Amino acid sequence: MTFIIETERLALREWAAGDAGAVFALASDAEVMRYVGDGKPWADLGRAREWLGWMADCYRQHGYGRWCVVEKDGGRVVGSCGFWPVAETRETDFGYLLARDRWGRGYASEAGRAALRHGFERLGFAEVVARVGPENTASRRVLEKLGFECRGLKTYGGHDPGEFAAYVLKKADYDARGIDAVRTLRNSDAG
Repeated sequence: MTFIIETERLALREWAAGDAGAVFALASDAEVMRYVGDGKPWADLGRAREWLGWMADCYRQHGYGRWCVVEKDGGRVVGSCGFWPVAETRETDFGYLLARDRWGRGYASEAGRAALRHGFERLGFAEVVARVGPENTASRRVLEKLGFECRGLKTYGGHDPGEFAAYVLKKADYDARGIDAVRTLRNSDAG
């Protein structure tokens, strides 16, 4: 596997067709999915395969998407982190998802810092947005730790309609504040 981004404990790579079981393991957990989409766990492997198809299309069309988060020690898939183009608003959405047994270890912040650095420095994003359920205090804390600013509640339509806390991180703010250094690999550097 070729890693796109590597941190001290984690590596991020594109999701592959063979990862359907890992995606399903994450998305079939009711607590993990509590604040994602319709808030319901996925019921079958077919939905995971469909999602992987969306990711493959996104990588081809945009050069980015949500990436697979892998623990370097042992190679276990423990989550997803990255970006998604929001067609309705022309914004770039940042998001992450972690296996419940990996919560509380700082993985969301670690993977998030790495993905944001890649997004601003390699992909050239001017800003990224994130939306989170107003009651999801843990994710809101992670976003704020990463430098995002809450712009209040906003109602969204599209794929996941509803009212969300709307966050934004602009490249100028990222540059001014700095985000902890991580190692970003070029494909030729990955092994």
